[in-house]
Amino acid sequence: MHATSRTQLENRSLQHVECPVQERAALLSRGYPSLRLHDLTRADLETLGSYTEVFRAEVGTMIFHEATPGSWMALVVSGEVEIRKLDAGRRDRILATIGPGHLLGEMAFLDGQTRSATAIAAKDTSMLVVTRHAFENLVHAHPTLIAKLLPGLIRLLILRLRRTNVKLVDRMTD
Repeated sequence: MHATSRTQLENRSLQHVECPVQERAALLSRGYPSLRLHDLTRADLETLGSYTEVFRAEVGTMIFHEATPGSWMALVVSGEVEIRKLDAGRRDRILATIGPGHLLGEMAFLDGQTRSATAIAAKDTSMLVVTRHAFENLVHAHPTLIAKLLPGLIRLLILRLRRTNVKLVDRMTD
């Protein structure tokens, strides 16, 4: 087991939920087409699940705050999370609302920068969390599994960039 501890998440408002590896694998096996997890074998899912932990955020809980370190990312398995950012006028804007099957916190996790926005649970939310330490262990111990995961992750990031481009163009004026 490659357990994650609450202190590694730097947010004591998130509630750790004890969950056996088989249940975490079952959560991963749900239909998340953008991540292509359906391409993984049962053994792959259990391996991946052993590097994750389940955390819960009650409605209204700040999951992470803009400009804080991105030492973990999560797959939302139930609930909804609002991604918010202050605009130039210091107004709180909702950039997106994400639900089951979507990643949370992957940008800062992958690029090593701080969080670019704030995440708040819009509904009671459960997440499968992987810390940077657990991910590094997974990369070293199971590089072929990582190779299976990367295309889905890259596809997801590209889709988000495309959506952002469309929103940006829609807001531009000539």
